Amino acid sequence: MINETKLEVIGDVDKDRLEKHFADRSRDIMFYDIPAYWSDTEIFELLNTNVGFVEYMRTKRCYKYKTVRVTLRFSNAYEKIYKEGGVNVSLTRKNRTSFLRMFDSRLSYGQIKDKFRWQATKRLESDAQQDDILVIKDFVKTYYGFFGKIIRVKGIRYIILYFNKELDLMNAINESVKLNDIRHGLWIKKQSDFIDDKGELQEFIGGPNYQNKASRSNDVQMEWEQQSGTSTHFASSRIHKQWK
Repeated sequence: MINETKLEVIGDVDKDRLEKHFADRSRDIMFYDIPAYWSDTEIFELLNTNVGFVEYMRTKRCYKYKTVRVTLRFSNAYEKIYKEGGVNVSLTRKNRTSFLRMFDSRLSYGQIKDKFRWQATKRLESDAQQDDILVIKDFVKTYYGFFGKIIRVKGIRYIILYFNKELDLMNAINESVKLNDIRHGLWIKKQSDFIDDKGELQEFIGGPNYQNKASRSNDVQMEWEQQSGTSTHFASSRIHKQWK
């Protein structure tokens, strides 16, 4: 289903605001890790309010997540983050903050995957801090990761940390051994690994039809990395804004 909206003609006051608070040029950006239960309208409004002036948006649902392609003019703050190579975006919906990843839409899946190849994970105990955002910030600070997210498997929380290079990952593992019992520290996680219902890391091996299915869309491969299965059934929608 395709939805389009058009923005009314922008007055001089709004044009002045855009020139003062937003980047000079528009960018074509992909956002990952957006929960599938967020409506397209909510996503549009959250990005438009917090990240930049959205001119066009298209979404694809991939099982538990949505992949969103947006043409927007970043706010001055996010333009600076983007130019410095940052990928983190935080959005708060109904008092709960989620961390997203953003990339230039021209990057190939292989380029994105390579950036997130060094991973570690840890099961969070039941008595751990309940605020996901505080947990992520604490782990990123302690182990010097550049991005982190929390997933839930059978109601149990696990944190996944990402590192810029292999040395950073190994330093984090060594630090974890110092701080925790070896059974309760960080585990090295390959990109093809997933956490099963028993809380154990398993390597995903596609069935005989997986290669044909996966070749239809890079989003399927990204979806596996998001710990959410291999569904290839997409429901697309579009929101388009124009201004003169």
